[in-house]
Amino acid sequence: MHIKDRIEEAPMSRRQVAIIAICTALYMIDGFDVLVMAFSASHVEEEWGLNGAQLGYLLSAALVGMAVGSIFVSTVADIFGRQRTMLVGVCIVGLGMLASFFAPNYAVLLVLRLLTGLAIGTLQATIGVFASEFSNAKRRSTALSIVTIGQPIGGVLGGLASGVLISQYGWRSAFLLGAVATFLMIPLVMKVFPESVDFLLARRPADALAQLNRSLRSIGQPPVDALPDALPDAVPVQRKTSRFADVLTGYNTRRTILLSLAYFILMASFYFANSWTPKLITASGFTARDGINAGVLFSVGAIAGGITLGLFGARFPMRKVLAVFFVAGAATFVVFANSTTGSVGWALFAAALVGFGSNAPIAGMLAISPTYYTSEVRGTALGLVIGMGRLGAIISPILAGALIDGGWSAGDLYFLFVLPMALGAVVISRLGKPVLHGPVEKHPAPVH
Repeated sequence: MHIKDRIEEAPMSRRQVAIIAICTALYMIDGFDVLVMAFSASHVEEEWGLNGAQLGYLLSAALVGMAVGSIFVSTVADIFGRQRTMLVGVCIVGLGMLASFFAPNYAVLLVLRLLTGLAIGTLQATIGVFASEFSNAKRRSTALSIVTIGQPIGGVLGGLASGVLISQYGWRSAFLLGAVATFLMIPLVMKVFPESVDFLLARRPADALAQLNRSLRSIGQPPVDALPDALPDAVPVQRKTSRFADVLTGYNTRRTILLSLAYFILMASFYFANSWTPKLITASGFTARDGINAGVLFSVGAIAGGITLGLFGARFPMRKVLAVFFVAGAATFVVFANSTTGSVGWALFAAALVGFGSNAPIAGMLAISPTYYTSEVRGTALGLVIGMGRLGAIISPILAGALIDGGWSAGDLYFLFVLPMALGAVVISRLGKPVLHGPVEKHPAPVH
């Protein structure tokens, strides 16, 4: 039996469970880092006398960096290794947060937010690939859904902690909290994370056999005497001038376009709802406190959505589950758009519901996307797909603001996102069978 077959069919070892737990913790830190600027924005604005445009650039810098990091920088994981890429990424995020604590002015903080975003974008793509490769076939969907909900959990817990710290010690304390939490992850990544078996089998560096056996022993698999031949039924990959050529040509072209479109739709919808739900609650006549509560409940609903999708994905084909959740997500946008004319309790429930509906498919996308590519280009592909989603995350709040300036109501905008979410279900249904499916990795797609 091939090495990958054994890993796919074997129960998850304690080391594999620990890997998923640490990946989730890293996603929690990333979730906090993405929002730390929002938590401290008003205080930074007051201290440095920033105008609205300058504050907007600060809030967008990390998202722009994440998009660039996901698309272009994450390909290094396919060249130098998953574990090494994650270790470097965690170090850069920690240093970026620590340097932000000491930032003397607006320009320095802006550059630091951009660089930290680059590292986060690279990390998120690599974490998804790593968690997928160290899960077995039975638990992969559940494991990746758990990893995904780390981001909203990090946002909620980080927001609560930042509120206390900022009120007592100023806005810089929130960045120090992020730096300390990130640096604590470095020894865990070094100690617990072996190099990816998939990467070693595909890339085969000079010491591949020794690294492979260390990785196998760490997850309770027997070592091997020699590197195995290519995966069963594999078609040899013809190396192009770049891995993007493999991801964007041949058989991969269709799946990359479909996955990127689905991610763009989904992230545009989620970040619109995440940005505007508290504001719409307040603009509808409820109190500012109700708006804050709506934001918290949105995150709680997002967490519940990721968990629920993971449970269904463990029992039914993920592609079909994901298509259903896209449709359900579209329905939650309709519910929320009609909720603000009722009681505050109904409006807050609808805020949690739209958080559920917009985040649950994100967990599914992270679970399904790595399975459509061979290990040779998996990091590059997932980085590109997530990067396209980040572009949607950047564009949608800006578009929403422009439409509201043009006379649209915030409630009307929720109806605007119903059709794209429903379209996402059609896009997902058009995907064929993944490369990694069932208990065994079979029939890798040829790259022409």
